[in-house]
Amino acid sequence: MTTPHDTRERRCPRLGHEVVFEYCRTQGAETVCPRLLDCWFELFDVAETVRKHLGEEVLEQLQKPKDGQPKVASLMELIEQARQSADHTD
Repeated sequence: MTTPHDTRERRCPRLGHEVVFEYCRTQGAETVCPRLLDCWFELFDVAETVRKHLGEEVLEQLQKPKDGQPKVASLMELIEQARQSADHTD
């Protein structure tokens, strides 16, 4: 299965280098990267692409909050970690 976006490239925040959408969609082993929606939403309608090519179940799984936390709580935790890290470097 391929999508029209498989050859699009962007920098992967996890790996630190350029990757194509196909890699994120499969991670080389037929599994979807859990950050797929977060990384690609600015470039195209990635949610619709996932729904169309991978199914509603995969989309729902990607939209679930990570670690059982609501998205806002997760973001607040990341902000606090960044603040603490910045305080230690000063």
